[in-house]
Amino acid sequence: MLSPNSTEINYHRLLKRQMRKSLPGELADDPRMLEFLASVSQAYTEFQEDLGRVEHILEQSSNELFKTNRELSRIAQEKTEEAAFSSKRLEEVVSSITEVLVQLDIDENIIYLNNAWEVVTGYTVAESLNKNWRDFTISQGEAQNQIAALFNSEKKIIEDTVRITTADRTEKWLAISLSHHTSSDQQHVGYIGTFVDVSERVEAEKKLKSYMHDLEKINTELDQFAYVVSHDLKAPLRAINNLSEWIEEDISHLIEGETKDQFKLLRGRVHRMENLINGILSYSRAGRIKTVKERFLVKTVVDDLCETFGIKQKIQFVIEGDPGLELISEKITLGQILQNLISNGIKYNDKPNIIITIGWKDTGFNIDFFVKDNGPGISPEFHEKIFIIFQTLQARDEVESTGVGLAIVKKIIDEKGGVIRVQSTMNEGTVFFFSWPKVEIKNTVN
Repeated sequence: MLSPNSTEINYHRLLKRQMRKSLPGELADDPRMLEFLASVSQAYTEFQEDLGRVEHILEQSSNELFKTNRELSRIAQEKTEEAAFSSKRLEEVVSSITEVLVQLDIDENIIYLNNAWEVVTGYTVAESLNKNWRDFTISQGEAQNQIAALFNSEKKIIEDTVRITTADRTEKWLAISLSHHTSSDQQHVGYIGTFVDVSERVEAEKKLKSYMHDLEKINTELDQFAYVVSHDLKAPLRAINNLSEWIEEDISHLIEGETKDQFKLLRGRVHRMENLINGILSYSRAGRIKTVKERFLVKTVVDDLCETFGIKQKIQFVIEGDPGLELISEKITLGQILQNLISNGIKYNDKPNIIITIGWKDTGFNIDFFVKDNGPGISPEFHEKIFIIFQTLQARDEVESTGVGLAIVKKIIDEKGGVIRVQSTMNEGTVFFFSWPKVEIKNTVN
């Protein structure tokens, strides 16, 4: 129990004042009352302390909340500015799009357009909304039926090219691309997509078709002209050849030595001229006359060529390539290239034992071929020159050549999108490398 003296000094001053004011003296001095009042005073003091702590916590929380609110306000302001900037940029992007963005309802009425519509058609967006998009087309009859069939089909994307009448009464071609638009409950509510001005492309395609038709016609006429010219040129050559033979037969008892050699030289030049005419005709057609594509083993083409050349003279052929490799391509054209390269390797060979190596390798997109000989080689300064028409490295009187063969080879390979190159070491031989486009069997119809 607290003594009156020790307890009194712990009284809260407000409580002490109230005690003196309200309690009789004997009761105020009663030890039990003093003990009770001391407990009340202690409780009140603790309450004041708790209240102070709570107020301090509330003050701290208020400060934190203020800071948080201020930070949230700052973030909200930034996000609002970012959203406004993004919205502005989006509007700018949409406005700058050259494609017409369009949304149609289930009845094909226009419910949204961007500003590109005004640029393309001349009609304002406001006057075009709620109108059926077909009101702007000039397709009639069968064309309208085709458009209707597209919209009634189950295709997920509707694509077509239509003609429209613009505000200034001109015609334009639009490529339409629309996909089905569904609601949140997966109900079909319309279409969204684009209209693209393709007037220039359509006109260009028309002109291209016209040019292609004219080009085919010109090519046909050129083929006929080349054939006629070659025939007309070869006719007098044959006459000269025959005439020289008749003269030589008639006066064979009078000519000998140099005169006889001159007659032989004359007929050699006639044959050269005829071969040259044939070469020019072949060059003019190289890569332009399409042959039938067929499925074949590469090795069969090579074997046939080796057999053909092997009949005329003894030649050692070395084959390096997958014997089972199949190709779907123009077999005759590929054979023509290999024939020219093999013929060159034999014709200009200066070795007593001629060796020709032919190889091929599948590189994925192409078949890489090579034809190698053990001849005299080709000096580097002539590696480009040999592919030019009429160019030969040796005098024609030494080796009979028209200078057209390799030119034909390069022209065909260029037309196919391939590449040909030469690698050579003097006195050791030459290798011709060329690539041939590969057509995958699985993507080709037999």
